Formats: sequence, C-alpha cells, structure tokens
Amino acid sequence: MKKHAAQNLRIKRKYLIWLRDAKGLSEASVEKASASIDRYEAYTAGANFNAYHPEKARGFKRHLEAARHERTGAPLSASTIDGILRDLKALFLWLADQPGYRSKITHADAAYFSATRKQARAAHESLWKPHPSPEQLRHVLRMMPAETVIERRDRAIVAFLFLTGSRDGAAVTRRLKHVDLVGRCVHFDGKSVATKFGKSFTTFFFPVGGAVLDIVSSWVEELKRDHLWGRDDPLFPRTKVALRGAGARPSLSLDRAPWASAHQLRKIFKEAFSAAGLPPHPPHRVRDTLAAMADQFCRTPEKYKAWSQNLGHESVLTTFTSYGSVAPGRQGEIFVELCERA
Repeated sequence: MKKHAAQNLRIKRKYLIWLRDAKGLSEASVEKASASIDRYEAYTAGANFNAYHPEKARGFKRHLEAARHERTGAPLSASTIDGILRDLKALFLWLADQPGYRSKITHADAAYFSATRKQARAAHESLWKPHPSPEQLRHVLRMMPAETVIERRDRAIVAFLFLTGSRDGAAVTRRLKHVDLVGRCVHFDGKSVATKFGKSFTTFFFPVGGAVLDIVSSWVEELKRDHLWGRDDPLFPRTKVALRGAGARPSLSLDRAPWASAHQLRKIFKEAFSAAGLPPHPPHRVRDTLAAMADQFCRTPEKYKAWSQNLGHESVLTTFTSYGSVAPGRQGEIFVELCERA
C-alpha cells in the first residue's frame, strides 16, 4: 500500500469513528459519508488529503455533473450531488482542525465543496411525488394471493404499511410485541426498531378501512396461533428455503428471524403493484398517500397535529413541506374553482 493511501485510510477511519461516536450519526449515515469520500479518492487517484487544493474541489464538482448513475445510466440527481458535496465539505472542515492538516487546509478551502445555489435549491425543494391513491392500495391488496403462508405474509406487509405509515426499515425490524390490536396502535421503540433518528413514538391505526385492518390482525393471530410466535419474534419473518430432490421445487416456509434489510420488502411492494396492473411505487410513497388523506379527515388544527404526530413528525411543518405538496392537476382544479367563485 502506498504511503499516502495508508495515511488517507487512517485519517478516514478516525473521521468515521468521530461521526459515529462524537456526532451520533447512524450507521447508514456513516456509510454514506464513507462512500462519498471513496468517490472523491477515486477521482483524485488516491492523492493524499494533504495535497488538497480548491481547484480539486472545483474539478470534482464538474466530474459529478458529468457522471452517470451506474445502474440507470441517468445523470446524477441534484440531491445526490448535493449530498456528496456536503459529505466532502464536512470531512475537510474537520481535517482543517487536525494536526498535520490544519497548516495546509483552511475552512475557506473546504467551502469549495459547496453546491451551487441552483443545485442546492433543486435538491431540497419539496415537489409533488407520484404516489398511490387509497383506492389503488386497496385494489392491490384485493389482487394479492393469500393461499400460502409466504403470500399471506407479503399481503400483510403491504396492508401494514398502509395501516400505520411505517417506514420500510422500521417494518422489517418490528416484533410482535410492538403491535397492540386491542389499543389499535403500534409502538415505534427506537431502542429495538429502526426508526428515523432512533425516535420512539406510538402510531394509532389510520382510518384506511376495516379490510386492511383485518389483514394485519389475521396475520398477527396466525403467527401466534399456528406458528407459536412469541412477543420477541419478528412480525415479518424472512423466508426459509428447504431444498428437495433434484428437479423438485424448493419448499418455502417462515424463518424465525427478521430480514437483514428492507430490500426484500421493497421488492414485494413493487411486484404487488405491477401484478395488479399499476405503476410500481416504493413503499415510502404510502406516507405521501396518508399525508394527502389528512385533508379528508382533519378539519381542525388539533386533528391535523394528531395526524402529523401519527406519521412520527414532531412538527406539522414537516408534514406540510415534505409530504403535503398538492398534485399539479389538483392545483389547477383548485384555481379553476377559485376563479369561478370570483
């Protein structure tokens, strides 16, 4: 290993530990920062961080603008570029205070890792995102098969996201003890459930219809009655594959362990929409659906605040700005109505 590469590796490791233990960042955030640093090192061919010059930051920004997504081949989005540059700026601001680096890197030098105002605005503006309607979600649930235990689990996953607005990462780490069918709520325990920023809160079931609630309730009861699941067993266990003889199809059953990530949940969700003849949506778009439903049910500030808290938001503004954009078509309809009244 070259000397400068080893030096970069040591200081990078020290920085990532600082992010995790001093700044309190989640493992996912630390991994994202590490990936951004790796991208910069690949661009500079592993040059020592000590050899940094503002021109390298300017060249790296041009490199990102010309780069393409590895899987789709599309240009990098404004939010992706902004995130990478923020990670690099944070690194070099930290390096500017470290022995052996403070004499060669200044805070002003690190500022060159800033996106343009246009890029930053595009990265953070809240645009309306296509999301499924409540009717589409109910249609998907009606179309999903439920003959096998794996099919019933998959259907329960989609119903659970609709009923609770849970993020996918929280759903796959949830245990049976977190679901209270009597109280009609689920507990997001930040110590054992992968909630955003480790927050703990309680979400009561959204008014999405009795059929959706029945699917989730039946699944919980099946796990307890037929599979003898206990409080600490996963609500959505991963699939256990048992191989049979040559040429025979493998046997699928439930494994008494949760998924390692939300990848399989996202796959199940998108495939369910495609099978129902609808455009595939990522699971997170269900939260947009529930945020839009607030207009139908919330007629007072108190009710809207309760709806916002039910989504896990500490501030109503989060619901408004992140999930509350009006669809372009509906925006036009509203102004036609306003003009007619005028």
